[in-house]
Amino acid sequence: MNLSLHSRTPSTVLALAILFRLADHPQDRKSEILPDPHRHVVQVHEEPWKTDLAPEARFVQMKQPADGRDTTVSPNGRQRAFVHEVPDEQGGRICLQETETGKSSELLGIPLPHRPISDLAWIGDTLLTFDRWSQPHYGIHYVIDVKQLKLVLSAPYPDELMLRQQQPPDDTTRQQH
Repeated sequence: MNLSLHSRTPSTVLALAILFRLADHPQDRKSEILPDPHRHVVQVHEEPWKTDLAPEARFVQMKQPADGRDTTVSPNGRQRAFVHEVPDEQGGRICLQETETGKSSELLGIPLPHRPISDLAWIGDTLLTFDRWSQPHYGIHYVIDVKQLKLVLSAPYPDELMLRQQQPPDDTTRQQH
């Protein structure tokens, strides 16, 4: 009995090591959906994550410091995010600034530059989320990995009115007519 327990010890130790690693790095758990700080009426953070709604998205370093609206600082205090107003884009651009160095980058290539950007919010220290409405009842939710300066998600979503209009009528409605 001691031999069989002894022979299982290395695999048990390996399994425990993997579990502890996952506990330390929750972003590695594929089955766990990230929280949605905007509380959309649909799951916007479900796998698989895609960026095909913004294939041209990229960060570029800003030559001059900028300021803007809707400023939010990351929980660890290392990044400041804001919407920078530019003359040719009525909706503005997302900008990131390192708080220690002042180094700034802006996100280019997000579709519909004339539509407003709203609801900048952090998920942890490295993920920044925001929304851009493409029409009054439909928008696109974005997630940026600020550590990599990379767009990692662009997901469409309806508001509650649009969602109700898209759903098929239930059986009680059909029976009443």
